Amino acid sequence: MKTLTLLGYFLAGLAVKWAVALWNRPRRRYPPGPKGLPILGNIFNVPLENSWLVFTDWARQYGSDVIHVEALGKHICVVNSAKAAKELFHGRPHIYNDKEQSVMLLELTGWRRAWVMRPYDDYWREHRRLFHQHFRPMAVPQYHPKQTKAVRRLLPLLLDTPGDFYRHIRYMSGSSILDVVYALDVRPGDPRLKLVEKAADTSNHIVNAGVYLVDIIPILKHIPTWFPGAQFKRDAARYKKWVDAMYETPYNQFKDAMREGKAQPCFTAALLSQADADTTNTPELDEIFMSLTGTAYVAGSDTTVIALTTFLLAMVLHPEEQAFVQEELDRVVGRDRLPEMADRESLPRVTAVMQEALRWHSPLPLATPHRAMTDDEYNGYHIPAGSIVMGNSWAILHDEETYPDSYSFNPTRFLSAAGTLRDDVPFPGEVFGYGRRICPGRYFAVDTLFLAIAHILAVFTVERAVDQDGDIIEVKEDFTPQFLSLPKPFKAHFKPRFPGVEGLIRAAALEDS
Repeated sequence: MKTLTLLGYFLAGLAVKWAVALWNRPRRRYPPGPKGLPILGNIFNVPLENSWLVFTDWARQYGSDVIHVEALGKHICVVNSAKAAKELFHGRPHIYNDKEQSVMLLELTGWRRAWVMRPYDDYWREHRRLFHQHFRPMAVPQYHPKQTKAVRRLLPLLLDTPGDFYRHIRYMSGSSILDVVYALDVRPGDPRLKLVEKAADTSNHIVNAGVYLVDIIPILKHIPTWFPGAQFKRDAARYKKWVDAMYETPYNQFKDAMREGKAQPCFTAALLSQADADTTNTPELDEIFMSLTGTAYVAGSDTTVIALTTFLLAMVLHPEEQAFVQEELDRVVGRDRLPEMADRESLPRVTAVMQEALRWHSPLPLATPHRAMTDDEYNGYHIPAGSIVMGNSWAILHDEETYPDSYSFNPTRFLSAAGTLRDDVPFPGEVFGYGRRICPGRYFAVDTLFLAIAHILAVFTVERAVDQDGDIIEVKEDFTPQFLSLPKPFKAHFKPRFPGVEGLIRAAALEDS
């Protein structure tokens, strides 16, 4: 009993000492934000859903393009303007190139292998250098034939089972990446595709779930899986099996094929051919290559799938914009063939509708968190070292000065009176992130989006579906409120645009088989 009393006094003394230190710490002039509670800070102010909208409102309310909140001693700064994003993320990369590290995501579920999520260190820099060699603007055109093949396989799926369009889009995106990375020719339902989808879903689930307690109190990672309240450990153990399999299985299968002389040209083959023959089989090199190849799937797939789904929603809601693009396609491409990447310069309307789909509702309205590596100042405000610093892409892409009437879907904002792409309206690159932590697969993703949009509008009119009674099923502009934000489920009908379109679709899909 005496021991317990002494322990109580000791803990109480520690609490008082911590509170006094907290009270006496130097007062800094942080960026403005809502007033928080003692110790807890703004833990009850920070929204778990549609947070980008709240942060945008706070930026207006406090008259600052950078706002600040604090939760349990953790500083969070949200960047709400292109000017601030350029100055901080691009102008001060030595401060903001780091990433906030999640114990649940990186340590417990195996996503530490995803080099894009790693801290800013030599490991990250070397992986980025190797990845950029193969996915920079000058390198991506080598993948256009495989991207085109995947898009043309999408068309008969939309024709035959339009109600499953989301699943078909996901197949198209995933199959093109697996083809480019491992030379895998996968069909719908292929277990190899299911594996990478299941693994990628674990990352999305963790991110959309919000903050895990283990990320606030990292020591909890050591509690056993059977312990009460350790569901996160049991979930992580299950997720890790899928994540490890995603990285290891296709890579090892490709190495086996390479030893047997059956491997086809692809990203993995290029990496292995760069290695010296006597070091190819070292575990260290294998781990580097697995990190590069496995991460390729998550580096662009989600953005592509969500952006295409958003595009389809926009076409259902705005048939006049669809007709505007189709007039261009008929004039440039005609109706006796399908679009090619070579048509791109002659199809500015297709590019404009693609850019507007990205801008109108970003797949990541709030960019993945950066971490300030040192203390910094912005506009006289203090940003402490260790702060989470996030770009609010939603706010930037709905800035009325840059994009007037920003809540409207209006692709012509990117076009001049002569019908060419405008130089004074920026590409909505914020959807891919900021600074050197920008999505490394963005050029590949944009090319896939262009090809998919051009092909879909060339052969289909995307319109509202009808129910069994022949009544039109209404569609709303409604998106999920989580970190990865996509249109809520809706129905769409893919109507062939002209006689003979079915033959054109099936012939192209057969040709690319």
